[in-house]
Amino acid sequence: MNFLINKKRLCGFTLIEVLVGTAVFMVLAISVYQTYTIVLNTVSNSRAKITATALANEQFEIIRNLPYSDVGTISGVPNGKISASQDLIRDGKDFIVKTTIRSIDDVFDGNIGSSTNNDLSPADYKIAELEISCENCKNFSPLTFTTQIGPRDLESESTNGSLFVRVFDVDAKPLPEADVHIFNNDIYPSLEINDTTNNDGLLQIVDAPPAVDTYYVTVSKTSYATERTYQTGELGTSTPINSNPTVVIRQLSQISFFLNYVSDLNIFSQDENCDPISDITFTLQGTRLIGTEPDVLKYNASSTTDISGEKIIEDLDWDTYTMTLDTPSYALLGTATSTIITLNASSTPDYKLTLAPKESSNLLITVKDDTGLALSGVTIELIQNASSTIEVTGPGIAACRAEGQALFTDLIPENYDLMITKPNYQDYTENLDLGSAWTEKEITLNP
Repeated sequence: MNFLINKKRLCGFTLIEVLVGTAVFMVLAISVYQTYTIVLNTVSNSRAKITATALANEQFEIIRNLPYSDVGTISGVPNGKISASQDLIRDGKDFIVKTTIRSIDDVFDGNIGSSTNNDLSPADYKIAELEISCENCKNFSPLTFTTQIGPRDLESESTNGSLFVRVFDVDAKPLPEADVHIFNNDIYPSLEINDTTNNDGLLQIVDAPPAVDTYYVTVSKTSYATERTYQTGELGTSTPINSNPTVVIRQLSQISFFLNYVSDLNIFSQDENCDPISDITFTLQGTRLIGTEPDVLKYNASSTTDISGEKIIEDLDWDTYTMTLDTPSYALLGTATSTIITLNASSTPDYKLTLAPKESSNLLITVKDDTGLALSGVTIELIQNASSTIEVTGPGIAACRAEGQALFTDLIPENYDLMITKPNYQDYTENLDLGSAWTEKEITLNP
């Protein structure tokens, strides 16, 4: 009996017992490690926030100890000695500090532009805002700090003006958080502002230096079109619709923008059998204007399709566009030499540009009714020496052919009798003397 007990004790652990024990240990070890990692990350993130808060207090102390006239950003409004963006290292971490300083028009003594109590010196005090971010800190969300800075002396008469930028959407509703870029290189020191509109779609620049026609303003927002102002003469002799605003001493200047939704347009160039054609150049023109007398279009540009016959044009205004083919070696298989494209808001439509090479001895016939609309189901017959070639216009003859057209290829340069018929329309006949060159004809059928 003792021998059996001692033998069992000497056997040790089985392989299954070892594997189970190892698995249990690994689960416990991983759980402990994950807990330890979470604790470390939490401590590190908390320490980074404490460091960022100390950095904000440090920057605020620098701002508060400046003379009030120097409290502002370099090339900003108000102009001062604070950098708009700084890269600072604290506690071994890289912090980015973005500073925005604005003059505030307090309602206590009236507001500029008010019909009842117009404040001619609207720069009552200043607000400084710091946005601190850390690129090499894990799970660190940018922190924002704000403080007010008031003048030590009584308010003096202003020698500057104010500029208000209002932004609306296409429904005339205020558009918040629209990006506004303002710059003026014709004043000293030069000025550049990057800011966003508030919940009322408004950006207020109080205490802006006076200037005539030199404040350039650009407004944009994701999924919306970009709009900007133009200086007189920038569009030649045309008068800008949105002119650069002029800021006058102790007066309020306002400018408004309406931002359209944008869409992408996919253009495909192909032959009548839907096979891609590369390197096709075309011009796309919208209807929206940026200048008048003479008119200047906001969008008027040439583009070329790639090797797969595709061209994607991004961020186009919600508008109606006219396409014109600029590749002379091809003819547009359509009812005219230009094509109208209506681009709806927030869409990505595909447009097929169907073409035919202008090869010798080819004939393209376009048939319309008396109102200029394309006619499908028209029988077109070319007769030469008692033999005939027949085509019928409209879809289905070739996979990608446009309505109202027929394309005759590889014709012999001879004299042909042309006969066009369609039920309920008058027949059309003509004698054609075809040479070796490409030929296009447009025929009108009367009912």
